[in-house]
Amino acid sequence: MAMSEKPTFTSVIANPGFLNLWVNQILVQLSFNSLNFTLILWVFKLTDSNTAVSALILAIYLPAVILGLFSGVLVDVIDRKKIIMGIDFGLSLLFLSLIFVKGSLPLILLVTFLINALAQFYAPAEASAIPIVVKKNQLLTANSIFSATLYSAFLIGFGLAGPLINHLGIDFVFALGGIVLGIAFFLSLMFPSITAVPDEQGKKFILALKEKHYANIWKIGTAEIRDTIRSIRGKLPVLTSIVILAGVQMGAGILAVLMPGFLEKSLQIKATDASYVLVIPLGLGIVTGGVILGKFGNRLVRRRLVAKGILLGGILAFLVGIAPFVSPAIQYFRHARPVPFFYQPSLSKILFVGSFLLGIAMVSILVPSQTTLQENTSEKDRGKVFSVLGVAMSGLSLVPIVVAGVLADIFGTAPIFVGIGVVVILAGLFGLKPSLFFKKEHLSYRIREFLGLGHWEGK
Repeated sequence: MAMSEKPTFTSVIANPGFLNLWVNQILVQLSFNSLNFTLILWVFKLTDSNTAVSALILAIYLPAVILGLFSGVLVDVIDRKKIIMGIDFGLSLLFLSLIFVKGSLPLILLVTFLINALAQFYAPAEASAIPIVVKKNQLLTANSIFSATLYSAFLIGFGLAGPLINHLGIDFVFALGGIVLGIAFFLSLMFPSITAVPDEQGKKFILALKEKHYANIWKIGTAEIRDTIRSIRGKLPVLTSIVILAGVQMGAGILAVLMPGFLEKSLQIKATDASYVLVIPLGLGIVTGGVILGKFGNRLVRRRLVAKGILLGGILAFLVGIAPFVSPAIQYFRHARPVPFFYQPSLSKILFVGSFLLGIAMVSILVPSQTTLQENTSEKDRGKVFSVLGVAMSGLSLVPIVVAGVLADIFGTAPIFVGIGVVVILAGLFGLKPSLFFKKEHLSYRIREFLGLGHWEGK
């Protein structure tokens, strides 16, 4: 393909390397999303506690803080094919083990931790492999396809989890996830090698791994991490993208903590029906947004697109928070316990539309930010940068997620949504109109140029 030729979905998918990654992503994400939704609902049912759900989310995010930086170093020097194969196989076994430990919260947390420890090597391997297997002018389209299919899997996995739990039981969901990951492992055997050329430091690291020289592994690994952090510190677009993506994950984690209690205690809708009123429309919104960005994203100003997505997300969170206080449907609801969503059609419709719009807002933030991150990092360092991203996304989320769960048990979930909405709205307004918050002389030229000089120059 000529570099000047406009990339299309067909041309990107026709690339065998990308197609292999894409199919594996679908299978792994289907399993992950089903498991995540199932465990959130199961832990809430087991404990009736938002704090317990916070502990589950903590077990999901903590491995990234512990292992994330080293996973990126390994990804950059090891064949991504081998990493993905090993992870697919290990995850399959861990999913199946949940059938036997589902009655114990500590064991559920342990298996969840192990699953996400393996996942720390999958995410940077996958994300850093995309720019290797596609051409530079196909990158935005490839990321849009990955985002759309990522959340299509989210849509199907989360959407089916609730009905499957209701009709076939939780063991069926765990077993199905294990089987799907087993299929992903056998398909990954057909992958081509996906490697980048290591630098001198990378070659030393490979040699230390082969010789099992642990002192050198630690020395080289920590040096690479310091260099990666130093390089990020000097690049405003990279640092900003990492902060924005971390903020999205923080919001997603808090939403996961609050969702079961909000539905059952504030809206009096069964938590398993989140598949219908929250998850499916959210996935549809993300898929729709991903398709639109794939076609028209290159024509839009990324900074403004991200800021508008943040602002919309904040408004929606605020409206969700005030809904239980203003809805007469809740005030005069006759049922004393959570019931299926179709008993509350007006609220269900509002949740459906709001979730769809939230999906569009999320993909408007994620795709431009990840594309900017990939474009501003070199091939040899991209895995390490994405591992730093994973650490930042999880590390910044740990305390807010735990605090949100504890506060929700004390004050209820609705006030938490209101507070989050206000904070996110302010962040979106700052992105769209930073001159409302800072005068020209308070910011350096470099920062004002990044935010858009027109905010202060009257352009």
